[in-house]
Amino acid sequence: MHRLVLSMKHISHRNSHRIRQLIILLVLYFSVNGPAAASGQVTDSELEQFKTAWNAARQGDHKTFRQIKQNLQGYMLYPYLQYEDYRNRRASVAADEMAGFLRSHEDWAFTAGLRRAWLKALAKKGRWADLVAHSKGVSDTVLRCQRGRGQIILHQIDGLLAEAQSLWTVGKSQPQECDPLFAWLVRNNGIPASLAWQRVGLAIESGNPRLARYLARYIPRNERHWLEDWQKLSLTGYSRLERMRRWPDNETTRMLAAVSLLRLARMDTRLAAQKFKLLDSHFKWEEARRASLLRDIAMYAAVALDKDTVALMQRVPVKYRDSQLLEWWSRFLLSVGDWPGLVSVIERMPEDTRNDDRWRYWLAQAELRTELRTGQTAESPATPSAALSRLAEKASYYGFLAADELGLKYNICPLEPAIDIAETNRIGEIRGFRRALELRKAGLRDWANQEWSLVMRKLPPQDLKVAAALAQREGWPDRAIFALGNSGDQRFYAWRFPLLWEAEVRRHAKANRLDPAWVYGTIRSESAMVESARSPANALGLMQLTPATGRRVAKKHGIAWTGKNSLQTVAGNLPIGTAYLGDLLQDYRHNPVLVSAAYNAGPNVIKYWLENRPASEAAIWIETLPYFETRDYIPRVLAFTTIYDWRLGGGVKRISSRMPDIDSGKISVGGNTEVVCNAGVEQGH
Repeated sequence: MHRLVLSMKHISHRNSHRIRQLIILLVLYFSVNGPAAASGQVTDSELEQFKTAWNAARQGDHKTFRQIKQNLQGYMLYPYLQYEDYRNRRASVAADEMAGFLRSHEDWAFTAGLRRAWLKALAKKGRWADLVAHSKGVSDTVLRCQRGRGQIILHQIDGLLAEAQSLWTVGKSQPQECDPLFAWLVRNNGIPASLAWQRVGLAIESGNPRLARYLARYIPRNERHWLEDWQKLSLTGYSRLERMRRWPDNETTRMLAAVSLLRLARMDTRLAAQKFKLLDSHFKWEEARRASLLRDIAMYAAVALDKDTVALMQRVPVKYRDSQLLEWWSRFLLSVGDWPGLVSVIERMPEDTRNDDRWRYWLAQAELRTELRTGQTAESPATPSAALSRLAEKASYYGFLAADELGLKYNICPLEPAIDIAETNRIGEIRGFRRALELRKAGLRDWANQEWSLVMRKLPPQDLKVAAALAQREGWPDRAIFALGNSGDQRFYAWRFPLLWEAEVRRHAKANRLDPAWVYGTIRSESAMVESARSPANALGLMQLTPATGRRVAKKHGIAWTGKNSLQTVAGNLPIGTAYLGDLLQDYRHNPVLVSAAYNAGPNVIKYWLENRPASEAAIWIETLPYFETRDYIPRVLAFTTIYDWRLGGGVKRISSRMPDIDSGKISVGGNTEVVCNAGVEQGH
């Protein structure tokens, strides 16, 4: 073998590839059939063979792939090799064979994707009978349209008219694969005027005026002038909607007026309210449509913190005041400090909303501040202080805020995981978990995560913490975090807030003058400690940095940059992420609230908020932010940072010490706090 390898330099390029294949096969043969096998011992080389086969397939070396594949039929990951084989042959494989494979592997992670790819390949090859036979119930828009095309070709059009109309009636342009189906729909007079106007309304509501203008061809000629008149109003930014009072009142004109008012409300709530008042007496709206208009205008006003919000809210009929509307009404009252009004609105919320920690905290605060303003106090178990005391027993953002308000110690009461080994072993024998763990060993992290997640969705709640124990045993901490997050077992702090890469975190935090607990809190919030995390926006790694941000920050600070893949390693992500966090801290006057807001929503958005929204106490400013994701993200980072303070073994800072007022930088409560353990209460995050 040694001489064979040395002599390869004398072999032609054409033959070298064949020689490499021979070497791989010889190595695999001896690993399975060598001396260990002859002596009766079992040598587990299947994983290495699988990895070799998988890499061969990825490199296009299908001969080596097939030769290894046939030796692994008893291996638990053998279906993944079948998947890779079928994926490459999907356009030519017999339909019954592929369908049988998919049917027998319904609970495998690759099945849904392989099915979609196969069906699209059938359409591309014009195998319409196979496509129609095996695509019933698909949800993918392209596949629905391709299935419809196949039904037309095969003259199997029962129920097709309704399906085609459903695909056509949307507020956006559909993929080009839908064009043959829509052409059939037109030929069969399947787009009546009512349906065309319905799609026009959806297009306008979705902010797609070009599509709305295109749809004029489906409108009867004697009705097209309404669309032309609407177009003229839209070009003025809907600022002259009162001209609609010249229009007759009918279903079409009411629809155009309603969707135009909604578009205007998103841009200028106050102007939309004025135009609605001018049009309200002209159009005889249906009750639900009128209430919906009033509700949405009031909602947009509250999000913008418009001074007319209360008046607009009061115009919404009571039965249409849902939880979302009442929450935004409350946020507006919070922003202007109307504490008695806030009490009144929170008390009108549905019970499940009112009992959420967020509104329990703000109700107690509103009652407390109302008492302080009026000089009245109530001596009863239901006093604001009593409500805050109960909330302060929770290790959560609102619990910590409540403790700060009353000067109480933080209640962080850990529970030591004690999962029976037999139970962990039982869970570990679930086939999906076994596949996930083996895929992880093979280095296929994405597939491993998907297999694990599929099993987790089917587990009963009582088994989630056992799954977390399995993940811990196997050195897979992020799976434990996700399992416990849905289990209700919030007190396994060592598992839920692991001190991974502690030396590196401390070193980079120190280099950028950051609190290591805050770095940990950010990592835990951004990626749940998943080193290879990738978001839909292509943010990567532990601290979820986009490649553009990573490249810019690396260049500014002289940090080695080897491309976006480096962001998916601890060594590449931590130095750049902490440097970026340090930059933001300088930009935002060392205010962690603003830094976390900018980290999540982007500096340009924060600049706009600071210029256009009132400054206030940090907790109020956070609560009234228009982006729900940022509104939840900042409290999560702050709470996780507090818990990591405790996990790192130093002094635990009060959460308020990281929350300077947005305007003055003043901190309402500072310093550290002691931590106690009252095991009889529910914990929070």
